[in-house]
Amino acid sequence: MKRLKLFPRTIIAIGIVFAIAGLIAAGGGIFIRAFVGQQLVDQNITTPGDASIPNTQVDNIPTALSMADIIQVHAARITGELTYAEMGRFAVPDGDPAGTSDPEEALLDESGNPVPNQARDTQLTAASLVTSLSLSAMALGLSYGVIALGVAFVLLGIVIAGLGYALLGLV
Repeated sequence: MKRLKLFPRTIIAIGIVFAIAGLIAAGGGIFIRAFVGQQLVDQNITTPGDASIPNTQVDNIPTALSMADIIQVHAARITGELTYAEMGRFAVPDGDPAGTSDPEEALLDESGNPVPNQARDTQLTAASLVTSLSLSAMALGLSYGVIALGVAFVLLGIVIAGLGYALLGLV
């Protein structure tokens, strides 16, 4: 008789493990959502008036992506639609954002040293900011997925444990 009761009890234990794993996953997702959201709020970023979501604090997925998009638009205007990799390290006398990587062709400062290409620096900063905002949006989305998965595991654990309990009653 004890052997017959072992299987339903094992099913109940598996259900409990699923439920506990689900609670841990959901809790982790809630923590990540709160952490990333607070990091965005702490940066005190407000979208500019020409963003797709204007004059709004960046604290969620839509506002983070809106800010990332407008940063890229502004950087493209400054750099003449060139990417970081398409621009030279040094500024040129005619002010072309493409610049040059040849120190002989570069604009020189008072000391005779090549002047850094500010357009390239702007594109590098923009790329970093866009990447950070996009990763924040991705982390928020992933946290929602983990919360949903955790809830699903809790429900699955309850169902499995219930089936084990029902089997135990039949034995």
